Formats: sequence, C-alpha cells, structure tokens
Amino acid sequence: MTFYFGYGSNLDFQDWSDWCAKRDAAPHGLVEHQRAFLPGYNISYSHYSVSREGGAANLYDNTHGLCGTYGVLFTVDEDCLKLLDKKEGHPRHYRRMDVVVIAESGEYIEAITYISSKYDGDSYFLPKDDYHRLIHTGLLDRHMPTTAIDLARQDIDNSNIGFIIAYGTLKKGQLREGLMPGDFVCNGYIKGDLYDLGPYPGLVDGNGRVFCEVYSTENLVEDARLLDRIEGTDLNPPLYQRRIIPVECDDGKLRYGICYFYNGDFEGATKIANGIWT
Repeated sequence: MTFYFGYGSNLDFQDWSDWCAKRDAAPHGLVEHQRAFLPGYNISYSHYSVSREGGAANLYDNTHGLCGTYGVLFTVDEDCLKLLDKKEGHPRHYRRMDVVVIAESGEYIEAITYISSKYDGDSYFLPKDDYHRLIHTGLLDRHMPTTAIDLARQDIDNSNIGFIIAYGTLKKGQLREGLMPGDFVCNGYIKGDLYDLGPYPGLVDGNGRVFCEVYSTENLVEDARLLDRIEGTDLNPPLYQRRIIPVECDDGKLRYGICYFYNGDFEGATKIANGIWT
C-alpha cells in the first residue's frame, strides 16, 4: 500500500473525480485515510499551471523544520498512482518526492507527494479564485487551519507562523505565564501521560489525554529559541525535547504545534490521572 500526501486541488474529491471522468478513469483508487501535516515544507503558489490558468499550489522547504503544510493522507493503489503521476505531470511539471508526515493519530508515516520540477519557492503566480477555493474549502471542511494557504494567495511568506502547546507552568495563571510567547487561541487535549515532578510537570509518551493551551505566533523561530532555553533542551542530556504534535482543539479544529516532552527520570513521580496541571 502506498500513502500519498495531498495538499492542493486533490483535497476536493469532486475536482479529482471530474479529472478522472474526462479520461474514462475510476477515481476510487484515491482513498482518504487521515488528516496529516508535513513538517519542514510550506505551501505557496509558486507553480504556474496552464490548465488552471494561474498559480498552483507548490511546496518549498524551510530550514528550521518548526512548521509545515496541512493536508490529507490518502492510500492509493497502483492504477491510481499512475493517474496521479499523469495529473501532476510527473516528472516534467511536478515530480514525486518521498516525505514523512505526521498523521492526526500522531504516527509518523512515509508517503509520497509532488513538488514542482519547474519553479522554486521564490516564484509567485496569482491563483484563480475557484482553484484557491478548492484548497481553502478542503481544509476548512476537514477542520484544519487555512492561514498558510490564505497568506500564500497574497504572496506573503508563511514559513514563520505556527502554534505552540503549553500544558504546565507556562499556562495562564501559572508560575511562568509571563514568559509564554504568542497569542492564546484555545484550549485542547494532546495524547500522552502527565507526571507531577514537584515544581513543574513532565509530559511523556502514553495513551492518556493531557489538557493544554494552544497559542499562535508569527515569530515561531525566535519563540522556539526562547522556549528551548526555558525547557533546557540544550542541557546534556536535555531536560525536555521539542516535538511537533497534533492537538485536539476545543473549537473543533485539528492543529499541530511545537510541544516539549520530558526527557529526565520520572521514577517515583506521581502520574496526574486527569491530565491537568494545576
């Protein structure tokens, strides 16, 4: 089985079906699996499409790997993969690329996606309204953020925006609230187990649900550097380790943000059964 990460017009199944119908092909080899996030690559309108008569979605890599692109993970059969290659103009217009995405389950999954063979991320072509709407609506219908694609439409860099997850002393009303960067968006839950370490809590891998707060930032790189210092990621060994994880938000959206997992010894620490640090 092959996984395909879709971030453009294939978020709209009707658009995909219409394309297949014009070629007497069956569209049902493209099966939606999970919502997903591709870290390290941002979305732009940096490919010109003759058939779309304007800009088409493309990916460009960032150097910090702190944010990425929202999309959908599909399973595809062999016939469907050939159709995707044809639709994307592989390898002349878009080429296949191996990537690792973070599924909404939190799993890291190897997949293929497509990136322009003709244009880099510095190009810009204004997309047609109906094409942009396919992507915008596809994300909106799946309750994922549309900020990045909307900024891309305005030719505004989106490689320094993202979300930060707080579950301990950086939350509102806690000891280090004043150090928390970004703007509060909503509350949410993340997967894991939370332990009481005395003056602060520690999040570790687990099957529980941990209450958190979600913050947005337009200065993700600098904010991450600040938080890295606060969380001791530069210690030897590091006290906490930074990851990008999915968060189930109380406004119904799926977001991905940077979060800090405890890397020390928690033997003898008390597990917080309800997942809420107070």
